[in-house]
Amino acid sequence: MVLMVVAAMMATMSMNAQIAGDFAIGANATYSLKDKNFAPGIKVQYSFTNWLRAEVAGDYWLKKDNWEAYDAMLSLHGVYHAARYFKVYPIAGVGFFSSKWSALDYMDPEYGVHVHFDGKTTNDVVGVGGLGLQLNFTDHFGLNLEGKYQFNVGNQFVGTAGLLFIF
Repeated sequence: MVLMVVAAMMATMSMNAQIAGDFAIGANATYSLKDKNFAPGIKVQYSFTNWLRAEVAGDYWLKKDNWEAYDAMLSLHGVYHAARYFKVYPIAGVGFFSSKWSALDYMDPEYGVHVHFDGKTTNDVVGVGGLGLQLNFTDHFGLNLEGKYQFNVGNQFVGTAGLLFIF
């Protein structure tokens, strides 16, 4: 009888786990604490095992002060199933970050001089490390929160909130 109860508890606990072969798509919003800027984005996740999944994500950083950017990241998550609907995962990855400063042409009112800047585009490879939390509302729908540090792009901390649809 005790074995049946333990087996039933274990089956119930693992029913909502994102298991090997699971595929998820989602939308997220990212905020940079350094630049005080916002980036909407999309992500695709694939679970290789119950404890390891890969994520491909892309963000578009909204234009601010004649600056705009986009990034594409590939990261691995080591998923720890803390509870039936709750997961914690470290994040490690690499990505591509492209930013563009638009051309400026204006008269500086303070100094009365004409300012001209042709614009500049930079492309960087970045490293990403952080921690994520995932709360599943159902077997197919969840919320995730992530804190990540991006190396080589001014070394900035970004926070991300997103919604996932799990297949």
